[in-house]
Amino acid sequence: MNFNVNGKEISWEPQNFLIAGYTAKDQAALKAHIEELEKIGVAAPKAVPMIYQLSPELLSTEKVVSTVRNDGSGEAEVVLLHIEGEWYVGIGSDHTDRVLEATSVQKSKQVCAKPISKELWPLSSIENHWDEVELNSWYSVNGEEHLYQSGKLSAFLSPKELLEIVEARGYSASETALFCGTLPILSNEFLFGEEFRAELYDTRNDRKLELSYQTKILIDSEVV
Repeated sequence: MNFNVNGKEISWEPQNFLIAGYTAKDQAALKAHIEELEKIGVAAPKAVPMIYQLSPELLSTEKVVSTVRNDGSGEAEVVLLHIEGEWYVGIGSDHTDRVLEATSVQKSKQVCAKPISKELWPLSSIENHWDEVELNSWYSVNGEEHLYQSGKLSAFLSPKELLEIVEARGYSASETALFCGTLPILSNEFLFGEEFRAELYDTRNDRKLELSYQTKILIDSEVV
């Protein structure tokens, strides 16, 4: 995979891929997110946060996610990447099959590509003002764009706290991509649209990481 950090190109192949779920510091927000999932039949987590191990091959900087049927939707997330001994920050989408999610959260994540930004920041450049950084996402449905998620990173565990939990659970952080959790959605239900867009805005330095991708629906050969 090829990334850009402050104008410098970096090539890297992740060896591990983890998604952290239920990482909100705000227990009311966490309860709201769990209730969102329970509406579609997803059981409450056995531990908080949850750590899901997925295949690194799912990570992609392409602009298209292909799915069978329009049952998947994205979620904006900060991504931490451990590249040659240094931590970097990107923005990604935990695109998830919402039908399969009612059966297995981990399987519902494993069947979908995970788009991430090509541009990264050194984690050290925002770590001291992590809580101030803004995270937003939008979904385009039938040509109309809707604000889907909006908040600040103060809603989540800090990178240090999350990485300590990851290692305590027995996962390696070396050469790993780690999704850090998502915000509650602003709509009353999940949206399933043709384009997902997300943005990480560093207000202190007036800069953005941006992500956008189209959803391509494959022909379902099992539908008569």
